[in-house]
Amino acid sequence: ERLLWMRRAEPPQRGFWAIPAGYMELGETLAEAAARELREETGLALEPSGLRLYSLGSITQIDQVYIAFRASVAEASLAPGAEALELRFFAEHELPWEEVAFPSANYSIQMAYDDIRRGGHGLYLARHDRGELSDQFARASA
Repeated sequence: ERLLWMRRAEPPQRGFWAIPAGYMELGETLAEAAARELREETGLALEPSGLRLYSLGSITQIDQVYIAFRASVAEASLAPGAEALELRFFAEHELPWEEVAFPSANYSIQMAYDDIRRGGHGLYLARHDRGELSDQFARASA
C-alpha cells in the first residue's frame, strides 16, 4: 500500500521528498547499483537478486537514463544515510505531493501507486521529458 520515500539531505531539492535513487559505480550491475544505493540511503540491505525491474526511462535534454526496481520491504529496519534527512513509507493519500522533489516524474509515481491498488505490476518504458509512460507487458500481449 505504501512506497518508501526519503527527504533529501543534498541539493538539488534539499528537504523535499524523493524515491531513493543514485548512480552506478564502475563494475556494478544495474541491480547491484540499486541495492547499494538503497542500503546507503535507507539502511535497507536487499540482495540484488531480490529486486524486480519496474521501469526504464530517459530524460533526453539532460542525457540521463533511469532504471527503477521494485521490492517488498519491512519498515522496521530503516536508518537514514548521509543523503537522507528522514525516511517514511507513504500511501498515495498521505504523500505531501507539494513537497515532492521532482514533480515532473509524478506520473510515474502515480503509476506505481495505481499498480499497488490493482495488485499487479507492469514493466514501463518512460520518456520523462514528455510525460509518457507505456506498459511493455500490455504492448506485448496486444
